[in-house]
Amino acid sequence: MVEPNQRSTHAPESARVLVIGLDGATYRLISPLAAAGQLPNLQRLMQNGAAGVLQSTIQPSSEQAWATFMTGQNNGRHGVYGFQQRRPGTYQFSYVNGHSIRAPSLWRLLSQRGRDVIVINVPMTYPPQPVRGVLIGGLLSPGVHSDFTYPPGLYAELRQACGDYVIDVDIERGQLSDDQLADTVEAALRMIRLRTCATLHLARTRPWDLLMTVYGASDRLAHKFWKHWDPNHPLHTPELAAAFGDVLPRVYRELDAAVGELLAELVDERTTVFIVSDHGFGGMEKAVYLNRWLMHQGYLTLKSGVPRDVRRWLQLVVRSALRQGRSLLANPALAQVKQWAFARFPRLKGDLYSSVAFAQVDWTRTRAYALGNMGNIYLNLQGREPAGIVAPGATASALQDELIAALRGLINPDSGTPVFHTIYRGADLYHGPYVGDGPDIVGVKDCRYHVVTADWQRGDDIVAPLGSVMHFAADQSGQHELEGVVMASGPGVRRGVEIGTARLLDAAATILYALHEPIPADMDSRVIDALFEPTLLAQRPPKLASRYQSAAPDDDEQSDPPDLSDYTDSEAAQVRDRLIALGYLD
Repeated sequence: MVEPNQRSTHAPESARVLVIGLDGATYRLISPLAAAGQLPNLQRLMQNGAAGVLQSTIQPSSEQAWATFMTGQNNGRHGVYGFQQRRPGTYQFSYVNGHSIRAPSLWRLLSQRGRDVIVINVPMTYPPQPVRGVLIGGLLSPGVHSDFTYPPGLYAELRQACGDYVIDVDIERGQLSDDQLADTVEAALRMIRLRTCATLHLARTRPWDLLMTVYGASDRLAHKFWKHWDPNHPLHTPELAAAFGDVLPRVYRELDAAVGELLAELVDERTTVFIVSDHGFGGMEKAVYLNRWLMHQGYLTLKSGVPRDVRRWLQLVVRSALRQGRSLLANPALAQVKQWAFARFPRLKGDLYSSVAFAQVDWTRTRAYALGNMGNIYLNLQGREPAGIVAPGATASALQDELIAALRGLINPDSGTPVFHTIYRGADLYHGPYVGDGPDIVGVKDCRYHVVTADWQRGDDIVAPLGSVMHFAADQSGQHELEGVVMASGPGVRRGVEIGTARLLDAAATILYALHEPIPADMDSRVIDALFEPTLLAQRPPKLASRYQSAAPDDDEQSDPPDLSDYTDSEAAQVRDRLIALGYLD
């Protein structure tokens, strides 16, 4: 347990911070609902405090966004670029989790400074790390029967206090019946109420200087129900809108009520409140087959066909896997029979994760490949990839220029506009010791597009309409966008102002400032000055610590990306299925 001999000498005893995370929250929903009087607590925060757009990370995916939030460092320093990342020296991929974050977390830093913390359901906090207080793992925790809390055994206490605790709601994959959709909504609303109960219980029974709790329902149901709320979505129908058009407003009303409960009981004159989202949300309309595009452009090459006897053996493996369990379907050797399997067993479309997509790549003739669902491209680099053919230096730089120019010509045929509105070299976007683990080219898109890297269906279309052509989830219609939300109130916070756009990266330093704590000098994060009164900033300017006042990771913490050994086989299958359900894995 992290318990220094004394509390921080920097901060007064009274300074506290409450952070309420609304995963994927967006002003697209908050603004009209608040204007209609349906979100009184959020509306009051915006009217009496400061609010603005919180620009997410690039890419705006939950794993790297929350990693950036909790460390105050860019991807090149915390080392997280996607839910699946390459194992060094291989073409294999592992799931990330809390061990993948190679920079100290905000709560770790505060714990070592003697501050008490309560951290609830923040994604990327499994396995839970020791803190001075309580930590409950969020997204990527395998389930409530895993060791997802610090200290261990906290689940039993929450069950006794609240009746149960839910880490995440299962939004499943593919088409759901109307009854299943209704059940999913009720499960999400129940999850919100249980989260509020758990938060209040822990706040009543433990001391805290920082209390952070994250609600995930705003993200989970936006993936599923956006088309029913948005009349401009291409899959919107009046019939289904009549049944499900109020789902997202209902979720936001429930979240607003939860915010009201927390504010009423936990906030006083010494407490600064922040409402944050890791990214925003909007309507998703198109699939972009990025590895297919790379293949058509001559950058990626597939192997020739598999002999008939091998194909027959693979068919037998699929049949056996159906009997023995879906986890066997992760075998990359099944890539050659994916069309056969999906034609006969459509439900299998979500059961193979994205690394399978590369089983038939001819790496000896491939110069570039895409990974993830956002727009990240990697060079097949000599000395980094095991069969790399692109020479580092001038050759790699010229290939990056060539790919960037070609990507600018990747057009949505319906609108005639580029799919990627901005394209970076990875080394120009990120900095730090782990830049080499990240993508070489980063294409930034908006919420209308979902990048597909596991091309199960083959074909010639590069940009295809949402619907049956998308293998990963036929009924998803919402996707992440860069513009999230931030709201603040409390001592020294400006009242009734819109601050414009701030950076998610700067949340960590801003929280430290509100706690009267110095900010590590080598932290990328800086205080969001626009949230605070100029007189406060003049009287108490942000202070920098002479060095990063946080110890190196504990001996039992990893400095390298984790393998699936962090999970049992059963837990790994649960995590994979959950990520597939959210559209993070193809």
